[in-house]
Amino acid sequence: MKSALEANKVRLAARAGDSGRLFGAVTVTDIVEAISALGVKVDKRRVEIGSPIKTTGSYTVTVKVHPQVTATVQLQVVAAK
Repeated sequence: MKSALEANKVRLAARAGDSGRLFGAVTVTDIVEAISALGVKVDKRRVEIGSPIKTTGSYTVTVKVHPQVTATVQLQVVAAK
């Protein structure tokens, strides 16, 4: 599961203004849905985003696969068209 999470970049489209600032924020549920679209099932309680994601760009998200195993997921937040 760790290798499946780290192998793919997760792309998430969110509503944003011209400056790249999001209308609201990216939530853990949004991230879990984007990961699920890649065919990997993740429990939202195991996803850690650190500070709220409020702008477009690249982010690193941590997923606790097991108490001793964590996966690092590359998240790309883009403006929805």
